[in-house]
Amino acid sequence: MLAGDIRSDDNWPSGRALVQAATYNERENIAALIARVLAVSPELQLLIIDDDSPDGTGEMALQESRTNPRLHVLIRRGRRGLGSAILEGFLVAKQRGFEIAVNMDGDFSHDPLDIPRLLAAMDPVGGRPADVVLGSRRVPGGSVVGWPLSRHLASWLVCWFTRFVLCVPVRDASSGFRAVRVAVFDRVTGPFSQGYAFQEDLLWRIHRVGGRLVEVPVTFTDRKLGHSKADFAESKRSISELLRIAVTTWFGAKK
Repeated sequence: MLAGDIRSDDNWPSGRALVQAATYNERENIAALIARVLAVSPELQLLIIDDDSPDGTGEMALQESRTNPRLHVLIRRGRRGLGSAILEGFLVAKQRGFEIAVNMDGDFSHDPLDIPRLLAAMDPVGGRPADVVLGSRRVPGGSVVGWPLSRHLASWLVCWFTRFVLCVPVRDASSGFRAVRVAVFDRVTGPFSQGYAFQEDLLWRIHRVGGRLVEVPVTFTDRKLGHSKADFAESKRSISELLRIAVTTWFGAKK
């Protein structure tokens, strides 16, 4: 957090799991997202990390936080980017004493009702604890609703590249719906990729230090309100980042 940032009340309740959503111009979705996430369980807390949205998304969330102690808001000033926002949320969760942070999109692509399934898979009864649980579209039972063929192809290529070139043993590395045991950041350091490549980069780093990655099936539903923030420039940057990671994977070059 920086001096110019705007924050909600600093008096956070204690808790085990913090749900987080990085937002930019999600005014049409933010109120419903807050209500639905916090309705999942009285034990969950929610952090909105907003990159000073011109449409007032952050201010709307901040207003809601004044009457709900389980809602927290960070409006970032002077910096922007999906990867850095997600990472900042994970580190806030760690600093605040949470054990697990659940990242999800702010546009209802991810169903809040799937959050308990991700949390259960972190510590399965009689099984090994996980460091990351991915809400996966690409394991049996997972699916995507509403994508054009071009997005299916782009996603498949990124996931194939991450699995077979970066050697990360998951099928849906680009899923942003994920639960992360924040203690893993004691073993994993940056600098991390920025933008959308952060998702694959984080898994790559966790896998390289021996972290356990698990996938559970979810249905991803393309947004109905608002607009995607991905564009050609971001796609090009992400490809460049993934190629750099590939060089490190196979040749040990410094990233």
